[in-house]
Amino acid sequence: MKRQAILFLAGMLLLACSACGKNEGSGQAENLTPPTVSQQAEATPEGTPSAESELPGEEPLPAEGGDGQGDGPAPPVVGFAPEEGEIENPAADPQPDSQEVTTVSVDVDLTTLSSTMVYAEVFNMMMSPDGYIGKTIRMTGIFTVYQDPETKQVYCGVIVQDATACCAQGVDIAMPENALYPQDYPPAESEVTVVGELQADRSMEEYGMIFLRLENVTFE
Repeated sequence: MKRQAILFLAGMLLLACSACGKNEGSGQAENLTPPTVSQQAEATPEGTPSAESELPGEEPLPAEGGDGQGDGPAPPVVGFAPEEGEIENPAADPQPDSQEVTTVSVDVDLTTLSSTMVYAEVFNMMMSPDGYIGKTIRMTGIFTVYQDPETKQVYCGVIVQDATACCAQGVDIAMPENALYPQDYPPAESEVTVVGELQADRSMEEYGMIFLRLENVTFE
């Protein structure tokens, strides 16, 4: 009797083990089947970002509709609106002076030479004036002026000296016709720098004398 009971229990145990093995095998087969896209969408809880939205370097787009506020913070606003009165008006900026400084073109500049060279150059002008006539000369010297007491005619010129001041050469200056003496003339015996066109007075050439004269002069 015991032998039959043991055999019966052993048979029931074998049946139970075989049934569990089938259930486990079918469960594993079901677990190995990949879930479909629809199942993944259903399994994703609402409000949880998907794997695509969590890529580095990308920010989640704000949800459409509603008040435009998503779950994350709003992106920062770039730039700012200038306050009233801060907008610069280009037309109000001061314009540069359109007047150009006029410069006189000089052919012979004696102001860059030493006193000895200036005296030698002026002496050369006296001896050979044809090479200098019509040229613009700049020179520095002592301004001299004389007014004839009878005719009231004013004569003036500029004198240059050598280094030892023992020798001097002079050039006449033709002042503008509208210049009034003495207010429009430099002070007598003052040092001046004058620019003018060199001309020659040959009225005494037969006597061996040529007088040089600066015309259209300006004082610097």
